[in-house]
Amino acid sequence: MSVGRISTYALHQTTLKDASKAQVNLADLQQQLSSGAKSQDFAGLGGNKSEQFLLLENKIAKTDLYLDNNTIVGTRIDSTDTILGQVIDTATNLKNLISQRRNAASNTAAFPDSLKGAWQALVSQLNTSLEGRYIFGGTRTDTPPVNSKDFPTLQEDGVPDDNYYNGSKQDIAVRADDNTEMTYNVRADDSGIQQIFAGLAMAMKGHDEGSDVDLSKAYDLVEQGLNGVIATQSVVNQNKVALNDINTRHQSFKLYFQGVKEEIGNADLVSVSTEVAINQGILQASFQAFAKINSLKLSDFLR
Repeated sequence: MSVGRISTYALHQTTLKDASKAQVNLADLQQQLSSGAKSQDFAGLGGNKSEQFLLLENKIAKTDLYLDNNTIVGTRIDSTDTILGQVIDTATNLKNLISQRRNAASNTAAFPDSLKGAWQALVSQLNTSLEGRYIFGGTRTDTPPVNSKDFPTLQEDGVPDDNYYNGSKQDIAVRADDNTEMTYNVRADDSGIQQIFAGLAMAMKGHDEGSDVDLSKAYDLVEQGLNGVIATQSVVNQNKVALNDINTRHQSFKLYFQGVKEEIGNADLVSVSTEVAINQGILQASFQAFAKINSLKLSDFLR
């Protein structure tokens, strides 16, 4: 049987190894405490955890992009809703004005100026811009969609047309989430708005020619247009509700993704603090043991 040489070398090496390990662990734990993160790079999280962390970061970034875009669209929808409410008020006043003219209950000489005032109000409302974009011109957002120079006329009496309209025929859509694409804009050539403009043209013609038949057509056109714009506003409000619901889901998913991401990447500060205390104790004990070993002599082993 072989006999090992009596020495403190092995004890030195073991003690140094324990102290070194405790120092490394302590440094890592203190870094976690100061940063709040389990690791300063993905490698420290491990393969699967790193992939999950990156996937969650991408999901959060995509959700933020949806939320940002939807917020911009939501502002445009709110403005569209407000302007349509003003158009409805103007059309209601126009209908009452035509009714009074037919009943000779107002100063007929002032009727043309009143019609022009209603027309100018509509032009101003439908040429509203937001963030430098005209919101009633479809995809043509850089040009006022309604002719502000010429009072509306019709190619054919009583038949609405869009001669007053300078915008595009294409609508604007938003991808609100992975599965929802929403057309949210209203164009100034909307059928209800066309009927209101046709009513203006027929009312002016009826006044100029003293024709109650034309004034009656004008009244009917404005009434039909008013109902059409009310229906359009209802669709806008439905889009607003739908977009708000989608944004609420985005916010919920984002909070969930952030929670899972924090579970993967954030340190448990209570647990880490406990481990710091343990490693400090180990390190202190190692140094004490090392000091004791250094004081040993051969005779201490032969007692």
